[in-house]
Amino acid sequence: METFEVEITETLQNVITVKAKSEDEAMDIVYMQYKKGIIELDDSNYVDTDITIFLYSENHKELFENENFKEFILKNAELSLVNMSVEELTKLAFGDISYAKKMFYENQE
Repeated sequence: METFEVEITETLQNVITVKAKSEDEAMDIVYMQYKKGIIELDDSNYVDTDITIFLYSENHKELFENENFKEFILKNAELSLVNMSVEELTKLAFGDISYAKKMFYENQE
């Protein structure tokens, strides 16, 4: 019998409204409130559960080093990117809108 690593990821989400002078300040305020335990997420904030074979398993090392597999993945990723919304692409490429805006305006100069 083989051994497999299976990853379970639960996502909790809450949208916090905060008054601030900038998005960076808003992020700082909410981050500090979260770190101090003022903002807590619980099962009422549950959004999703994802159960998958663990991507970074040693079982996949040889496959990820295979150039044909890498090309296959890149081609399919390109097809997926075309169908993603701007919001999804922003999160994928930059993590959040604040960083995307910062990089966008820096590259406009």
